[in-house]
Amino acid sequence: MTRRADVVIAGSGFGGAIAARRLADAYARAGEDPARIVVLERGEGFAVDSFEQSMHIDHLSRVYRLIQGQGMQVVTATGLGGGSNLYLAASLRAPREVFERRDRRPDDGPDRRMWPKAISRATLDPYYARAERALRVRRPSWDQVSRSGGVWAALCDAAGHTCDRVPLAIDLDRCVDAKWCHTGCAFGAKNSLLTNHLAIARRRGVTVEPLREVQSVRQSSARPYRYVVTAAVVDAATGRPTGGLEELECKVLVLATGAMNDAPILLRSRAALPSLSEHVGRHLGSNGDHLAAVELDPGRVRDVLGLPGYAEFHEGKPITTMTYDFWAGRRRDGTRFTLQEIFLSPLTGILYDDGRGPPGDPSWWGLQKKRSLARWSHRIELLAMVEDTHDGTFLPVPAPHGGAVRPNGGPVEIGTFTYELSDQSRAVRAAADAAMRAIAERSGVGRFLPMTETEGVYCAHPLGGCRMADSPDLGVTADDGEVFGYEGLYCSGSSVVPTSLGVNPSLTIAAVAERIASGLVRRGADLGLPLK
Repeated sequence: MTRRADVVIAGSGFGGAIAARRLADAYARAGEDPARIVVLERGEGFAVDSFEQSMHIDHLSRVYRLIQGQGMQVVTATGLGGGSNLYLAASLRAPREVFERRDRRPDDGPDRRMWPKAISRATLDPYYARAERALRVRRPSWDQVSRSGGVWAALCDAAGHTCDRVPLAIDLDRCVDAKWCHTGCAFGAKNSLLTNHLAIARRRGVTVEPLREVQSVRQSSARPYRYVVTAAVVDAATGRPTGGLEELECKVLVLATGAMNDAPILLRSRAALPSLSEHVGRHLGSNGDHLAAVELDPGRVRDVLGLPGYAEFHEGKPITTMTYDFWAGRRRDGTRFTLQEIFLSPLTGILYDDGRGPPGDPSWWGLQKKRSLARWSHRIELLAMVEDTHDGTFLPVPAPHGGAVRPNGGPVEIGTFTYELSDQSRAVRAAADAAMRAIAERSGVGRFLPMTETEGVYCAHPLGGCRMADSPDLGVTADDGEVFGYEGLYCSGSSVVPTSLGVNPSLTIAAVAERIASGLVRRGADLGLPLK
């Protein structure tokens, strides 16, 4: 039997949780029951104490999805709270230039501003401020900067570059500097959605249903209901659909399942939604993620940088410093990037070059590699976030369910997309490598270790696939998140972002979601919601 709801929200990450909370607030003000707002989440219903400081594959498989596509490997989150459970809490407003970008792939339409006209840094700033308040973002003091962050700041300074502290969505008083944000904060110090938007929405009475994976959408003929959502019941033990299906009929549908899932849902629904833009599934991006590492010489760190005893880089917060010197003052689009110190698991050490020459020789086995791995505690990692073009495209025939195909019981899924870097995307990554190498190897302080084990892009910040634009000839949704041609059908979250951002994307995704949620509340009565 088909159930009915006022609003169905697919996904509980930033896009879904913010929509749920803001709608619940509006329902409460109107004296209406927020239980008619239903959040569907494909993963488990986590609580703060669900997380473990462990790299055990069983725990990682509960909280992560590893998607291997053609040309890009994507790490994304699963579970109630979405990516907020695993993000490293770096919370930065995107630079003004991001929203004015005009560069694009050669086959991506006419010369134009890539963001909708209604969105700029100035118009988004009030929503950034709202997101910062909700996530309790604070900039750490210099004495709260991690050792790895301090070394990166000192390296930048020695090379003549500025470096500053990264604002964090972390309660700095509660943080124990365990540096395990990437498997979920078990201490309640990181301000994930479980501690704010979702908690408030549930307290208001919003219905939250984990282990429900939205498969497809079709139009309803029973006005004022507009859409029927088909969701699969997911087995908690295996993470796979059980075969059972449920249907919900709703007046408003918000797709907030992220860049790796919103487009596949719409592609599976194209026959029932024939007016969808041809841009659905195109312009998948990586936020310009580009990783590298620096293996430091402790003696040179002491003698050149004046920092004795700085070897225990695994202690502290996972992100604390970055430089904008390769962004600020550069006017040409597609050439800018930021460089950020970041901590990842020591397991990622297998992916880096070991620094041997000549370049191009195998570097992931042998004695040199063993020696490199043995020095992991003297290594800091760097994340360049470059201005690339969104180079991915989902296949016309998506996975039969979810956003990828899971061929066996292991954690790796096969992505139904291709990712072919444009010349611009390659060039800006090469420029970032050159900048990191110059800073790292100055005065022999460290060895630059590029990521060479696999061709393509490693990505933890997928964007796009349902990008917003000023018309359906250029994108999938309008600037308010509503899908062109389909009243009451919205995308909210990472899938609508049309360009890479130059910074960690969570705060911008949250700000865009706040803007979309505000517009939805204002239009609520026109869409048949019990709002005044």
